[in-house]
Amino acid sequence: MNELVGFVNGNNARQKVLSLLASKGEMEGKRIAKTLRIVDLSMEKTLGELEEKELIAKKEEMYSLTETGVKIEKIVQKI
Repeated sequence: MNELVGFVNGNNARQKVLSLLASKGEMEGKRIAKTLRIVDLSMEKTLGELEEKELIAKKEEMYSLTETGVKIEKIVQKI
């Protein structure tokens, strides 16, 4: 769990994505990038990293937090 907190805390974009998905629920990748004003290619990399660590899940074109993602996001918010 601490490893995942460090993984998210080590990158501002990862923190912002988790926070956004926590507040908005599921969103399209392009919408996430536009909302956070992050270049699409950079956002694809960030989303891929978060998905690989099973913090977010992709269903069709929509991303949402996993149970682990919800827990990690709450911990990161308190830091």
